[in-house]
Amino acid sequence: MNKRKLGIKGREVRGKEEKTYKRPSWVKSGEEELCPDCFKVVGDRSRYNLVCMLGKSKDGMTVSELTGKIKLRQPTVTHHLNVLRSVDAVESSPHGRERVYKL
Repeated sequence: MNKRKLGIKGREVRGKEEKTYKRPSWVKSGEEELCPDCFKVVGDRSRYNLVCMLGKSKDGMTVSELTGKIKLRQPTVTHHLNVLRSVDAVESSPHGRERVYKL
């Protein structure tokens, strides 16, 4: 496949060519450096599954709702959501006694 079609550009770093990619639309301009951390975090299967579930939800989901759909305990789901929040992969807002998580 053509590198240009994929948005791949080459740049030389310390005598070696390093591949750079076009910024995904969901990564804010100027925050490209966070992108690798975000991909690392979402690379965990449980977090990937949580992101997929949140992506299918229009209004977001609470920890209770997520725990009911995934085979993980509530503290584990909360931990994974906090890790995802640390790289701005998800956002949360208070909703009564719970928090609603959205992409």
